[in-house]
Amino acid sequence: MRSPAFLLAALAAGALVFAACRLVHNDYVFFAGYIVLQYIVLATAWNILGGYCGYVNFGTAAFFGLGAYSTVAIHKLLPLPLPVLIAAGGIVSGVVGLGTGYLTLRLRGAFFSIATLALAVVVQTLITNWDFVGGSRGAYIVRPATIPLLGSYIQYLFIAMLVLAVVALTAARAVERSRLGYGFAAIRDDELAAETSGVPTLRLKLVATTLSGAFMGMAGAPFPYYVGYLDPASAFNLAYAVNSIAMPLIGGTTSWIGPLIGAVLLGSIQQVATVTISSAVNLLIVGALLVAFVIIAPIGIVGLMREFLRSAAPARLDIRAVSIISVATYCLIAGILAIVFGLSAVITPERAGTGVVILAASVLYLASAYGLLKLRGWSHLLATAALAISIPVPAVLLWLDLSNEGRASSAVENAVVIAVALVAVAYLQTRRVRKLLRPAKEGETS
Repeated sequence: MRSPAFLLAALAAGALVFAACRLVHNDYVFFAGYIVLQYIVLATAWNILGGYCGYVNFGTAAFFGLGAYSTVAIHKLLPLPLPVLIAAGGIVSGVVGLGTGYLTLRLRGAFFSIATLALAVVVQTLITNWDFVGGSRGAYIVRPATIPLLGSYIQYLFIAMLVLAVVALTAARAVERSRLGYGFAAIRDDELAAETSGVPTLRLKLVATTLSGAFMGMAGAPFPYYVGYLDPASAFNLAYAVNSIAMPLIGGTTSWIGPLIGAVLLGSIQQVATVTISSAVNLLIVGALLVAFVIIAPIGIVGLMREFLRSAAPARLDIRAVSIISVATYCLIAGILAIVFGLSAVITPERAGTGVVILAASVLYLASAYGLLKLRGWSHLLATAALAISIPVPAVLLWLDLSNEGRASSAVENAVVIAVALVAVAYLQTRRVRKLLRPAKEGETS
């Protein structure tokens, strides 16, 4: 699919997402969705430099904060429409990215990463001492309560970030499939060999830092309108650097879809954790998942999927492969959600034992997902056990729901969980699936 067609398809998908959120009739969906979309942009921007070129950037917060504070500075001089502010934030952060790249990209490896971390500290210190934008006191940005046609202003911010996410994904996909992307890949694989082969490595790295910084700045530009009050601690929060690294690594860094998967997965889980526990545990969850993926699956979810498809369906994507991917995805999501709810229970003294059991179940789910995607022979037994133990609790809740009036929606949810688990367990026991999993167990090839 060519880039224009992909852009139109992505915009259509974004329109469907917005329409679905409108059907909920709850503005919190837009507040939470804005954060997830913001992380899609940040993860995609980081991946242009960190994933495509192999240069790990710890300075995401610097570019994000510059975009946010450029909005504050312009707003104090002359209030402008949000699209103009987003463009201005991209220009400011892009120029800083170009300058930073010129000064630091002659460094390599850990030295470059340390330099980007120092950049974040320097920029935050400058902003903290700049009284025009509020300094350490922060600055208030009063957003309109409503906007014509849409109503709530948060929906306008949601649309702006949704369009920005579509543009960032389209740009990353276009770069990946262009000569520019091939040059980035050459730098990532072996920069010295690329230089000796005539690849203009410094020029390409400058393009990467500029693009990456510009998208990070554009992601930060609407942030003052989202929070209403901006201070250096919130604009240069460590969470932006951690998440922008973790999301592409968990999703997969060699493709544009990896940051999208990682951002949607981790961003949604963090919003659930914020509601069920507190925002303080968000980085704990991200850190635990990042360590687990780096040790067990360093190629990320996309890499696991590609290895699975090469082994399970080298000629075509058959129904067995699709079904196993579906079950593995269900186990992965269930395992991560179990981590969130397990931590929520563990921090409550009277529910600590239940929390430990839920955390143990999360390990079982995650191991099942990994084993299925790696075509391990034991994976169908482990996944069967994980899905089987998830049936009794929803069954009891379903019985309680049916015994009480006015809880039809909860009854439907529990019935769906039971039905999915039963179908997955039954399918995993079929001869076709066990035959597909057997070669990995015996060390054969498919």
